[in-house]
Amino acid sequence: MKRKFGLWLALSVLFVFSSWVDAKPTVKCDVFKVSEHQLLVTFEWRVSIYSDKAWDGCDLRISFQDSKGQEIYFVKEILKLKVGQNEFSGTDICNRDIWKRAVKRLTTLDCQF
Repeated sequence: MKRKFGLWLALSVLFVFSSWVDAKPTVKCDVFKVSEHQLLVTFEWRVSIYSDKAWDGCDLRISFQDSKGQEIYFVKEILKLKVGQNEFSGTDICNRDIWKRAVKRLTTLDCQF
């Protein structure tokens, strides 16, 4: 009985530790149109990221998808995160047709080191 309890305790500690080590930052992204011209749209993106640890290299990708779920445009940035709240923003230009076709924006953050 004591061995089972010891094993259970060790597995619980390992699970909690591995969850803490693998904790991924939480990301919130807003994209909005700044101006629209005959052929182009200028847009701004703002990303808020909360991280439990510092990361030196994170790939941020904001993907614009059409009604079929196909990626039709993307913005990619390499970011360095500090512990706590991180704020980033930028502007970009895309074709007006792409802006109109985009029905969904998917933001991903891949932190490796």
